[in-house]
Amino acid sequence: MKTGEIEKILIVDDEESIGIIVKSFLQRLDYFCQSVTSASEALEMLGEDHFDLVISDIRMNGLNGLELVGEIRRRFPRVATMIMSGFMGDHSYSDVIKAGAVDFIAKPLSLEELQAKIVRLDGERRIFRELKEANQKIGLSLTEMTKVNERLTMEIAERGQMQAELSDAHREIEAFLYSIPCILIEVSTDGTIKRWNTLAESILRINAEESLGKKISECPIAWESEKINEAIHLCGAKHLSKRLNEVRFTRGNGMDGMLDLIFNPVDDVMSQRAGLIILGTDITDYKLMERQLAQSQKLESIGQLAAGIAHEINTPTQYVADNTRFLDSAFGSLERVHLLYDQLLCGLRAKNPAEPLIQTIAEAQEQIDFDFLRQEIPGAIHQSLEGIDRITRIVRSMKEFSHPGTEEKTGIDINKAIENTITVARNEWKYVASVSRDFDPALPPVHCLPGEFNQVILNMIINSSHAIADKVGDGSRQKGSIGVSTRRDGDFVEIRISDDGNGIREDIRSRIFDPFFTTKDVGRGTGQGLAISHSVIVKKHGGTIDFESKLGEGTTFIIKLPI
Repeated sequence: MKTGEIEKILIVDDEESIGIIVKSFLQRLDYFCQSVTSASEALEMLGEDHFDLVISDIRMNGLNGLELVGEIRRRFPRVATMIMSGFMGDHSYSDVIKAGAVDFIAKPLSLEELQAKIVRLDGERRIFRELKEANQKIGLSLTEMTKVNERLTMEIAERGQMQAELSDAHREIEAFLYSIPCILIEVSTDGTIKRWNTLAESILRINAEESLGKKISECPIAWESEKINEAIHLCGAKHLSKRLNEVRFTRGNGMDGMLDLIFNPVDDVMSQRAGLIILGTDITDYKLMERQLAQSQKLESIGQLAAGIAHEINTPTQYVADNTRFLDSAFGSLERVHLLYDQLLCGLRAKNPAEPLIQTIAEAQEQIDFDFLRQEIPGAIHQSLEGIDRITRIVRSMKEFSHPGTEEKTGIDINKAIENTITVARNEWKYVASVSRDFDPALPPVHCLPGEFNQVILNMIINSSHAIADKVGDGSRQKGSIGVSTRRDGDFVEIRISDDGNGIREDIRSRIFDPFFTTKDVGRGTGQGLAISHSVIVKKHGGTIDFESKLGEGTTFIIKLPI
């Protein structure tokens, strides 16, 4: 529900459907909301009516989102702006902030995230408005106090009352600031700490008395100081807001934690730069839950694959066992003939008649079908070695796939990781499809989180096999095909996973990466594979994930990871 500072919102997106969806959602939250499909329409509407916030797509015909933000900042400086996009292209998050936008929202949109960001902006505006009003009140009070001092002998009682009111106002402001449910640190232009609220004391384990009056660079805070000092410098020098996500710090119990920090420049009552305010949120528990969710997804996938992997191992194990039993029987038969050959050799050395023994050997060879054994034994040995090698590949692939992931990115052989995942998932696709591989052998190692990357590839292959199964049934009449290829594309590695299933319907293409959206029946996976894959590739690896699809012909997912 809106809180008062943000009441009228304008949505700008050349995809009219997105504007309608966002508008409908915000209107349900009691915001007055309009939507247009171009920057020119937005500027025209802003000239005719007042809006508190403009949310614009970055890629549009005519003026793009960043150019629109710059024009709004020049012509309508009191209007806040946010940028939304599913593909940043040549622009970075820094470009968005430099253009004047207060925040960025990734597509596909999470409406809950959009609501949270608007509420947060609303709260920040309310806080700064109240601070400004309070400062103005203090300034007016000081002016009144000057007049009172000039009439000191005549109005001593009135001056005392004004001082009491000023003190009360100051205490109210301090109480309000210290009650904000996030870390709040105020720093002057020279880096001196001027304010340090209760939550900062609790999370960073440093009392206000120990920090106030010190330079923030001298304060013994167990966090990534180099990042913090750089953000403070940029915020102060350029007078622009700066955001730092996932800043590592040490909690009071000695355990590592993470903070999201926002650095905002502030002005004094004379509109001169007075320093900056740092707002921070402890996201440690959130990140822990996120990792637990990813691990749960991985364990669930391994559990779903366990029966298939057991079946894959059982088949070569069976014919290794059958061949071993055959070789055991054949060896006994050959041993019988071998003993007769030993007797023949001894007889020849003793110059005894050999003819009866030769006849016995011939009869024994005929009884054991010696020619058959001579033909079949090499094949049985070769087949057994193939079975053992297949079991070894399956076990090795499963071991590498299920190896615990690390928190730090490491360079891996993308082709090998994909091949292992294809092997592990074989029982998911072998009945309905064949898999072709077109790997670029010259790819360099790619720095990523191996466990989470494997999970993404597994999700894609399982989705492809399900899409083909929906088209061909159990595969008894015909099978589909899955193609996996890798290649280098500039500073990126491109991975394509294609299938010839039914494709993706037009009406759901914009939602397939949304959390909790699925078209799968209950019991057929979690239905969250694509949402998790999008989070892993885009948020954790700084890559992109997109798709091409033709209804009735199939789908190709395209993953790009920075080298």
